[in-house]
Amino acid sequence: MTPEDLLHYILIGAAVAVALLIRLRRIGRWQRLRPGALWIVPAIFTVLAAMILWQFPPYGREWLWVAFGLLAGGVLGWQRGRLIQIRVDPASGLLFQRSSPTAFLFLGLLVLARWVLHGAVGMADVHWHLGAMLVSNIFIAFATGVLGAYRLELYIRARRHLG
Repeated sequence: MTPEDLLHYILIGAAVAVALLIRLRRIGRWQRLRPGALWIVPAIFTVLAAMILWQFPPYGREWLWVAFGLLAGGVLGWQRGRLIQIRVDPASGLLFQRSSPTAFLFLGLLVLARWVLHGAVGMADVHWHLGAMLVSNIFIAFATGVLGAYRLELYIRARRHLG
C-alpha cells in the first residue's frame, strides 16, 4: 500500500465518520417529513446512475450483476425505511419522522457491508474478471436501490398516516 492509498483511505474514513456523527446527533429528534419531496433525491441519483450506465454500459450477463446490486440495495433500503418512526402532529396535522438507534446501527452496518462487499467483489474480480467499471456499476445500482426503496417506504407510510 502506497502512502497515497493510505491517505485516500484515511480521507474516506474521516468523511464517513463525520457523516455518521451528524446522523448520530439527529437520533431521537423529530424532524419534519415532507412526502411530496421524497422523490427528489432518488430521481436525481437515478438520472446520474442512468447517465453512467449509458456511458459505460454493462454487456450481456453483466446486466445480471447490476440488477442484483439494484435488488440488494432495494431490499436493504426498504428495511432501513421501516426503521424510521413517523407520526402526525395532532395540532398542525404535519408529519414528523425520527430515526431510532436501530436505524443508525443499520446505517452503520450498511456502510460496513458496502466496504466489505467492495473488497470481496474486488477479490472476485481476480477470478471472474468483472472489471473496475462493472464493479462501479454494481455499486451505483446498489446505492440507487437503497435510496429509492428507502424513500418509497417512507412515502407509503406517510400516506397511510395522512389517509
